[in-house]
Amino acid sequence: MQWNPQMSGISMGDVTIPGETLPLIPYQSQDLMRLIESFRQQQVSGTLQLEVEIQPGKCWPRVLIWYKGEITYGGNKLIDRGELIRTLVQKFKPEYTQSIEGWLIQQLVYPHSTRELLTFLVQRQVLTWEQVETWAQGFAVFTLEQIITFAGKYRFTPQPEVDFYHGLEGRGLDWNQLMMTVNTRQQYWSKINNLIPGIAAVPMAPTPAMLSKISETAIVQHSKKWFDGQRTIVEIATALDRDPLQVGRSYAQWAQMGWMQCQRPIDKPEEPLAPVELPIVLSVDDSPIVQTRIKRALSEHCEILLANDAMSALHLLARQPVDLLLLDVTMPGIDGIELCQTLRRMSKFAQLPIVMLTAKDKSYDRALAEMVGANEYLTKPLDDAKLIAVVDKYTKGGHIQ
Repeated sequence: MQWNPQMSGISMGDVTIPGETLPLIPYQSQDLMRLIESFRQQQVSGTLQLEVEIQPGKCWPRVLIWYKGEITYGGNKLIDRGELIRTLVQKFKPEYTQSIEGWLIQQLVYPHSTRELLTFLVQRQVLTWEQVETWAQGFAVFTLEQIITFAGKYRFTPQPEVDFYHGLEGRGLDWNQLMMTVNTRQQYWSKINNLIPGIAAVPMAPTPAMLSKISETAIVQHSKKWFDGQRTIVEIATALDRDPLQVGRSYAQWAQMGWMQCQRPIDKPEEPLAPVELPIVLSVDDSPIVQTRIKRALSEHCEILLANDAMSALHLLARQPVDLLLLDVTMPGIDGIELCQTLRRMSKFAQLPIVMLTAKDKSYDRALAEMVGANEYLTKPLDDAKLIAVVDKYTKGGHIQ
């Protein structure tokens, strides 16, 4: 299917002559998920190249490859089939690396596709489709995590640069699984935000006083080598071939010990951020798109916890006090009405503000939500300003539970 740029709500700019390089088109952070959703709905195939502006004058190049509306690969750059196969073999079957090199060079002389070469290696049990998909899923998650909160520029080319499809049937990665993983990781990032302010944070060069506190030689050497006041946590993790979240959590422990500190990636570093204890809001919705939108709209107003079904929400509520519950009405299993009714029967949650979110806008639906104890009723698609106003209404003044 041909991609219709008008459906994304973002202008594609001037039409270019075939063979010319397409121009980069600016986008705001809130536009990117709408663009991605249009790719999914229209089942496009092609290559999305991005320049993600993490701070004024500094950009990350990123790429997502699409096949029939599904992501097949994400990374820092376009990857050719030779590099792709070398990387996979090195990771999962390093003992085959040398023996496969000569064969691979010979194959690349001929017009074999990436898909054909991977199928050949799977058939000969050098790799498995599960290994290939696991590797691709990890990189796609890292890429989505690094692009969804920033503005930047993009270019879409409606032909995939690499025919990198997964499984015997040839498909892309599961979008819901990707976004639920991204959302879960964002919760972990938020827990260390007071020490490591996000994936674009820059560890500062260590002072002699900091180094004198460190008892482990390996950490001293790491600090001297990587903490130069220029490289972000993601850039360090990429150079080390490590998960940025794992690196961030390690650095958070070091920061807590007084061994390091990070620059906060903001436009005006001269304005100190006042410490504020934000209210905690739990959003329960089975749509990753809706959850991402809610998190983006409310991130400056409160701490967001996410659950994709009623049982996950109940487990969270049992462990974590919250100040407000955003509750989708239509969910698989126990729906929002049933969950609201259940919570109102428990004395602990009798006064918890509950805001219902739903696409249903009939008077009967509103009356039903009110009957089971909902405080407010908002209809989808959500209006960010209205959502923020409702949340502020019930959480102004900090924690209330």
